[in-house]
Amino acid sequence: MAKCPYCGYEGNFKILKKWRFRFYDVNMMQCPRCGGVFNYYSGLRPGGEKSEFVIRIRPKPEMIRRKSATKH
Repeated sequence: MAKCPYCGYEGNFKILKKWRFRFYDVNMMQCPRCGGVFNYYSGLRPGGEKSEFVIRIRPKPEMIRRKSATKH
């Protein structure tokens, strides 16, 4: 089960896109609590071992707002 890498939420995420990458099923997900977007990889390695991990792909929404506020 996926866990949001930004806020730690565990539950139902909005799936934005799905695809296959080598032996992984990849889901681009958005967290309903903080709005963070990340890729969730899950699959079986060639040796039969289960593998799953998360990669952040966009900055947390609050960080974007903070950076734009300091530029003005």
